[in-house]
Amino acid sequence: MKMKRKGIIRFLTLFFTLVMIINNTVLNVYGIQTNFTRKDLYKAAQKTIKYYYDNYKDKEFRGLLDWPALGLFGFGEDVSGPKWTVNGKNAAYWREMEVRKGIRLSKVKNTDFQRTIIGVCAAGKDPRDFGGLNLVEIEKSTMLPNGHFADSVADNKTGKPIGEDLINAHIFGVISLHCAGEPIPNRDKCLEWLEKQQHSDGGFTWDVKYFDDPEDYKLVESDVDMTAAALMAFAILGEDESNPVVARALQFLHDRQLDNGGFHSWGTENPESCSWVILALTLLGQDPMGKEWTKPGGGNPVTAMMRFQLKDGSFTHVLNEEDMLPIYDNGMSTEQALYGMASAYHNKCVFDMLHEKYRPEAEKKLFSDYKPGQFAFKETMDLVYDYVLSGYPDGTFRPNKPVTRAEFTSILVNALGLKREKKKYRASNKFNDIDENHWANGSIGVCASRGFVKGVSEKSFSPDSYITGEQLMTILVKAAGLENEARKKKVKGKGWAFGYIQVAKEKGLLFKGFNSKKAVNRAQCAWCIAKFRNLLKK
Repeated sequence: MKMKRKGIIRFLTLFFTLVMIINNTVLNVYGIQTNFTRKDLYKAAQKTIKYYYDNYKDKEFRGLLDWPALGLFGFGEDVSGPKWTVNGKNAAYWREMEVRKGIRLSKVKNTDFQRTIIGVCAAGKDPRDFGGLNLVEIEKSTMLPNGHFADSVADNKTGKPIGEDLINAHIFGVISLHCAGEPIPNRDKCLEWLEKQQHSDGGFTWDVKYFDDPEDYKLVESDVDMTAAALMAFAILGEDESNPVVARALQFLHDRQLDNGGFHSWGTENPESCSWVILALTLLGQDPMGKEWTKPGGGNPVTAMMRFQLKDGSFTHVLNEEDMLPIYDNGMSTEQALYGMASAYHNKCVFDMLHEKYRPEAEKKLFSDYKPGQFAFKETMDLVYDYVLSGYPDGTFRPNKPVTRAEFTSILVNALGLKREKKKYRASNKFNDIDENHWANGSIGVCASRGFVKGVSEKSFSPDSYITGEQLMTILVKAAGLENEARKKKVKGKGWAFGYIQVAKEKGLLFKGFNSKKAVNRAQCAWCIAKFRNLLKK
């Protein structure tokens, strides 16, 4: 009996030893533990940070801008602070000297300006006053009438932004302004232009394709990196999986995710592709280390990316799959891996982190005639950044300008997230003063079909008339689904809108100085819409 027991013990010992050897072999093949945590990620990132410090200190940190600074910022490193300054010089100092001389800032390449904005923000400097340039206003000026950020900042002949071939220039126009704390100008057209660039496989490429034969478009093979970049732009523009274009792009990434959780681009598995996917997912509110993006073997975009880290903290671009030895290291791999690590560690994209830092200052300079402290400024800014409201091309907001009835239907559609419904609206309104070509036909049609608005008469909507307080409150109460409550509060002799105004008052929708018969201005409208949206969330 004792002999049998000893034999069993020996067998179990041998069995578990083999299991451990197999597990260790698997872990070594993949180069990183499958139970890799964010704590592990932080430790690995510190090695990369030390690598940058050790390798750039003797250069007075010249060259850390633009991209390396982004990852350093993501881990709380101030590349303009004392730690990263030698002899009074640091990365921002050297980059500003270059900007003044036009070095790595060619006007025929918009991407030069875009990455400079990102780097300047990562270094904690002012992108509106760097090297004598207002980089933000320059970038905003490159948006073409069709919503595309031009390929160039200034053509050599005309001095104007031109070029509609580069999808990456468009995407990084969105990303760079977001990092500078700005809302994206002409958001709807900007979004529409990008949506049109999606290929049959659901992905995106770095440039626009032009073919004579329509069948050739079906043969385009999209790129993981650019698809991830497009998703970054979509997220910044306020889109998510409810947008079919976004859903298809995410499916493209799912379909191309490797069994170890990573990605490849141009036929080569690499850390950069993993990093770009991490940025996209965190911008969309998804966890790159979560179940949805973790393969059965335990690998995900983060663990796959970390396989490429070298002992000194840097990253290699490619591995020899036979023995997992690095073939060569690569500066681009290291910088992209670091800001990928930062986004994964915080489960928040570094671009969003910069946006939150720079938005307060951007808000102060967004409109020439509307500043902090004025009525409804905060409420208005929230609506502007959510693309419910916008200013005018001349840089004004005109808070005291009365709102027309047509304008308010457009604002309400935006506030309710009905833009796609408006876009699909093709019917003619029942109103004689609104035809299919009227700019607000879709907005008025959607609001009328949902019972939110009525005409001033059976056949007239009067789109250019200013909306009054009682009209605005009636529409908001109806849109909030509170019409029955308003009808119950109706009092004979008190006017047709009395019940609606009473409900609006109870729900906190009446602005200070409310006058039922007086036209509502843009600031007052913004205040009401902000309170209305809060009401819908309850």
